[in-house]
Amino acid sequence: MGLFSNFSFLKRSAPEPAPATEPTPEPETTLAAAPPTTELVPLPPAEPVPLAPVEPVPLPPVEPVAPIISIQARAQAEAIVQRVAAELPNFVAVAVIDSASGRILAGQWAGNRTGEIEAAAANAEVIRQVRQATVALQLVPAEEVRDILITLRQQLHLLQVLPQHDWLLYLAIRTEDTNLALARTVLRQHAA
Repeated sequence: MGLFSNFSFLKRSAPEPAPATEPTPEPETTLAAAPPTTELVPLPPAEPVPLAPVEPVPLPPVEPVAPIISIQARAQAEAIVQRVAAELPNFVAVAVIDSASGRILAGQWAGNRTGEIEAAAANAEVIRQVRQATVALQLVPAEEVRDILITLRQQLHLLQVLPQHDWLLYLAIRTEDTNLALARTVLRQHAA
């Protein structure tokens, strides 16, 4: 024996037999997947799908674009509103409206402001309708619309035409707070 034969860890032992078990089935062999190709495979032509008829949707009418109002014109409209409001402090509403477009150029409202844009457009429409009536009655050019008074139970609405700009000066007052003659005088002064 050799020099190191006394060391047990160096001795090789025979492998122990494995316990008897059922034979394991061999794994099935599968074919490896083919690598992806870059060829395009043509598809059969698709059948056309019949489409249901579509009803055309009517578009809303396009409103003409209102002209742009200059800064100077807006400042002038604001000055008119300020002067009328100072002379008639118990007003409900005072505004300068572009009669062509119905847009508010300047305005002040005492209290509730709901519907002021609709009211301005409606007042401009009143002036347009009265102008059309004067043409239909063949009163033009001898007559022109100067002002319109709308009398309600508790309010008066005055529409004064400002001919130099084709604007409308609108004033709403309560009948118990302001005299109609005074209100008309103030509006006529600012229309000149």
